[in-house]
This record gives sequence, C-alpha cells and structure tokens, in this order.
Amino acid sequence: MDTLVATYLAWIVAQTGLSVPDNPPIKFMALKEVARRYGSPENAGVELQALYNFSERTIYLPQGWQPNDLRQRSALLHELVHHVQRFNDIALPCPAAYERQAYQLQILWLREQGVTRPYELIKTNELSINAVSVCRD
Repeated sequence: MDTLVATYLAWIVAQTGLSVPDNPPIKFMALKEVARRYGSPENAGVELQALYNFSERTIYLPQGWQPNDLRQRSALLHELVHHVQRFNDIALPCPAAYERQAYQLQILWLREQGVTRPYELIKTNELSINAVSVCRD
C-alpha cells in the first residue's frame, strides 16, 4: 500500500505543483460507520467511497478495499488529493470547496487509465459534484 500511495502522491504533486507530504495513516472501516462518525456526502447525491478526515489527517477506506478495483483506487487518489491540500495549507472558503479539485484530478486520473466514462464508473455526475463543492454559508 505504501508504494501505491507514494505513486499517487507523486502524480498529484506533478499535476498541481504542490509539495508532497508523507503518506497519511489509512484505516479500514465499514463506510456506514465512517458516514455515521464524520457525515456523508450521500445526501448531496454522491456515494461515499472513502473519506479523508482533515483534523486527523487520516484516510478511511472501506473494509474489503480491493487494490485491483479501478474505482476503489480512484477513491484513494481522491482522498490523497485532500491530504495534499491539507499538507499545503490550501485555504478555501469552506470544507466543501476542497471537493472540486479532488474530483477534477480523480476524473483526469481515470481518463489516463483509459476509462472513457469516468463519471459513470464513480457513480456521479457534474451536477452532483457541483452540489457537494458549493459553500452553503
């Protein structure tokens, strides 16, 4: 897992020009439990696939996470974008605003992997991404 994470972090840094952090802690937990503890974007039309806890600087992946599953690997990459954002002290107007870049990079990475319909693969669309990326206050 460490090598995979380091590879993804290097890719994210190459795309963004940001500094590379150390690998974050990764914990495996039932996603329902993650949603219960930390809230879930599912109410905005996005299925919870993984989660980055900014205060803990920890990534939560589902129990049974499969490293050969492209969708699950892209969710890890998405959460690693948040880790890079946190490490680089990126200041955005609200927590939701961090999602835009994470989804953009996730989609780009999936396209680089040969996925022609990345939104379909991760079970979302632009409208849902906009909904979870907008500051409400």
